[in-house]
Amino acid sequence: MKTAIYIMTGIILFSLVSCSDFLEPKSQSEYIPKDVNALQEMLIGSAYPKHGGNTLLAFLSFFDDDVQFHKTNYEFNTNVLGDIEAKKAVYTWQPDMFFIMEKNNYNIQNIWEGYYNYILGANAALDYINEVNGTAAEKNYVIAQALGLRAFYYFMLVNHFGAPYNYNKQALGVPLKLNSNLLPEDQLLMERNSVEEVYNQIITDLNESERLFLTLSKDKQYEPNYLVSLPMIQLLKSRIFLYMENWKEAVIYAQKVINDWSFSLINLNGLPSPSIAEPYYNFTSLKSSEVIWLYGKISDLTVFNDETVSYEEDSYFGKITHYRKAFIASDDLIESFQDGDLRKEKYIAKEYDKDNNVFFEDSYSSFGKYKISAVGEPNGSENFALSFRLSEAYLNLAEAAAHNNDEKTALSTLKTLLENRYEPEKFVEPSGLTGEALKTFIKDERRKELCFEGQRWFDLRRYGMPQIIHKWGEQVYTLKQNDLSYTMPIPDAILLKNKKLEQNPLAPKREN
Repeated sequence: MKTAIYIMTGIILFSLVSCSDFLEPKSQSEYIPKDVNALQEMLIGSAYPKHGGNTLLAFLSFFDDDVQFHKTNYEFNTNVLGDIEAKKAVYTWQPDMFFIMEKNNYNIQNIWEGYYNYILGANAALDYINEVNGTAAEKNYVIAQALGLRAFYYFMLVNHFGAPYNYNKQALGVPLKLNSNLLPEDQLLMERNSVEEVYNQIITDLNESERLFLTLSKDKQYEPNYLVSLPMIQLLKSRIFLYMENWKEAVIYAQKVINDWSFSLINLNGLPSPSIAEPYYNFTSLKSSEVIWLYGKISDLTVFNDETVSYEEDSYFGKITHYRKAFIASDDLIESFQDGDLRKEKYIAKEYDKDNNVFFEDSYSSFGKYKISAVGEPNGSENFALSFRLSEAYLNLAEAAAHNNDEKTALSTLKTLLENRYEPEKFVEPSGLTGEALKTFIKDERRKELCFEGQRWFDLRRYGMPQIIHKWGEQVYTLKQNDLSYTMPIPDAILLKNKKLEQNPLAPKREN
């Protein structure tokens, strides 16, 4: 039976002090946990993503080509014009987006600070593990989780704020903080490590996490709860190796996830069509056979898309005012789904017309897969919005195999995935594809399968940073190929605190 470990934010241990309080030099002896179970609780409370915790993904879905401004003649339904200006700055990749948000008092959490707060929690567990009572197995379990979390957070940081690894791994990445020591302010000013150094640390952490998990019993390597597990580490390794273009290792770890565990692909033919009576299936639940690990808040993916627009339309009874979401799934994404592909209807929520109690048939929202209400709206009470899913392992395997000149494996892997996504009578087995055509096909499938899961922007970066066009009403904004804005600016508040940091214009493209 599946169990849940609730990520607590208030009353855990020590009456619960915050992680930063726990690490205050003047009071360390008072708050050091005495046994490994207490340290595990501290790890849960300070290093795991929480429903009410730091924002992790707020910007990603607004940068890529899966979202567009609504097609209607619009007027914003808000008096908070500063919010609109702030969101426009993000949607149009402005290098001073953080300044514009601050100027307009747009309250969005600092994601740089958020990730480092979680890293601090992971580091604290690692620093104090030898000072608590417990068995070797219990300690190894805590260390394995902490290293896995730290690796994941550094992966997210370096892909927000550093150049793509396959573009220039010597470019500035992010500072590596590998302990929880709180030093005097003048000693905390850390410089940025290179992208390569950050990736090397990620691999080091994941290798050690995997090694420690393998010392544990099988039932501790994976439990159906919300904690880091061995298959989560293996899936993350396959993703990291894919980004590093280490195709051989990416294949190995994707196959481990697929073959060594009991996760299984969901056949979308077995899911009912979404309706008001029966809302969308929740793919970010432990009840899903594809879910390996859950993280992230729904508000992470919707915080920039809570605006509505209105427009008038003539009718038999006179003018009718319609209210629509300001941002929707892009035409380009929706048109990429072929006839019989069930993912368009099962993954992406249609816009809902509250006035007429019907779904718009011609418009899809810029979210899906997580818990959605009967009227097609995100359900904010659900703890998690994103997951590590088995389908990513299939896509990682297919892409790595194609680049490793094993096109047979790539095609058979795609067949297994896609026959669970199409209506049987309309499914056309991918065959005869080779070379660049096969690789392009896999990229397209990755976009459709993982849409609105926080992966598209990172994929576009490693796919050569192609040109993207965003329209804002009648205005057209173009992110050029290899544009500097493919690397996110460091928030101004962070630069003010740390004079050793510097913004990172992308260096010249590496020689092939």
